[in-house]
Amino acid sequence: MDEDLFKGITLDDIKMAGGWSVSAGQTHLYTPKERELMLRARAFAQQELAPKAPEAHQKVKEIKARYEGKERRARLREIATAYLKTLGEAGMLGALYPEQYGGSGSGVAAQCIIDEELAAAGHPGESIRSVSLTLGTISILRFGTEAQKKRHIPPRLAGKELSAIGITEPQIGSDTSRMQTRAVLKGDRWILNGQKRFVTGGGLADHVTVFAITDTSAHPHKGMSCFIVPMDHPGVTIRRQLDEVIMADWMDNVHFEMNDVDIPKENLLGPLNAGYHVLMDELDTERVTYCMASLGSARRAFEVAAEYSTKRVQFKQPIAMFEGVSFRLAEMYTRIDAARQLVYRTAKMIEAGAPAQLESAVTKLFVAETVWKVVDDAMQVLGGIGYTTDFPIQSIFRNARLMRIGAGSDEIMKFLIAREVLRQIKG
Repeated sequence: MDEDLFKGITLDDIKMAGGWSVSAGQTHLYTPKERELMLRARAFAQQELAPKAPEAHQKVKEIKARYEGKERRARLREIATAYLKTLGEAGMLGALYPEQYGGSGSGVAAQCIIDEELAAAGHPGESIRSVSLTLGTISILRFGTEAQKKRHIPPRLAGKELSAIGITEPQIGSDTSRMQTRAVLKGDRWILNGQKRFVTGGGLADHVTVFAITDTSAHPHKGMSCFIVPMDHPGVTIRRQLDEVIMADWMDNVHFEMNDVDIPKENLLGPLNAGYHVLMDELDTERVTYCMASLGSARRAFEVAAEYSTKRVQFKQPIAMFEGVSFRLAEMYTRIDAARQLVYRTAKMIEAGAPAQLESAVTKLFVAETVWKVVDDAMQVLGGIGYTTDFPIQSIFRNARLMRIGAGSDEIMKFLIAREVLRQIKG
């Protein structure tokens, strides 16, 4: 039998260097320093992370299938901290943080550039990096005391401490005004009671940034505060580890409860009853960096699909020659290019300290829809093989669906955009 007649295209046949689809026109938006950072981040991601990604996915999947509780936490933390250490040594951590705390102080746009390149490598460690160093830490930089910054930021940038953020509860998600978690000051200690669900990275975290109601007589948006809560503190109990459809990553999503958790008064993060402002500020940065990371994954899906289409032959010609495929590729490329520019614009606004709630909502909505459409189209180009684990499209596909829910659903983004537009009309 002639085996060549039955030889299919494998991932090994996809040989184009990652990032080839980023146009030269896009890089004109970057400063020379940002462009140098992009090239350096891409080289590191493609040479050091991408080759190790399949093995890392398999290892995480085996740990989650075999272990529970403390053993699972210990094993996942071991490989997560090792991954963060590798990134730190390569200068890929800390763009959001000043040099005095161990960062580079490069800014939000620089962080977005790094996020895209690291996400495009497809390594499962990216989830815990983005969660620990954005969601759980950016509020400490912007609202924390000097003691809190020195205590938490340097070890997190060194990969020695992991963090997460606790907002969602069993009965509340987008409607934070119904938050049930309470914090009461008794002497010099805060006493917290409540539950938090869908705490991304909570199963690995040393500390979780928790939001709770501290003034029940005021509207929750004026009576909410923020706290730094140690996950090993007495009274903190993980009720459930929530495995999502994204099985082979390190997020370890949990549902935990706090029963009379007493923490020092100094663990209050930001002004008393200003937690809603802390939360909204964090979300703007979270959304824009999340968008760029998701675009990095979508870019990887597009690049795989585009190259595959030049190698897959049907009806005596590469499928890229059919308009049904080539036009789809053109649309995918256009959407990614437009979305990247939107993210970069919003990142620059946040960097400048400009109000960006409207722009971050516009960016999040557009990018979420773009990523979902691009990855769905990539799977369509590959056909049946794209639905298997032979190619990374199926994994990216599952991640892409989460983006339309996490950090604010599509519907909430539309609500925010419409609200701001109507406010302008009403003056």
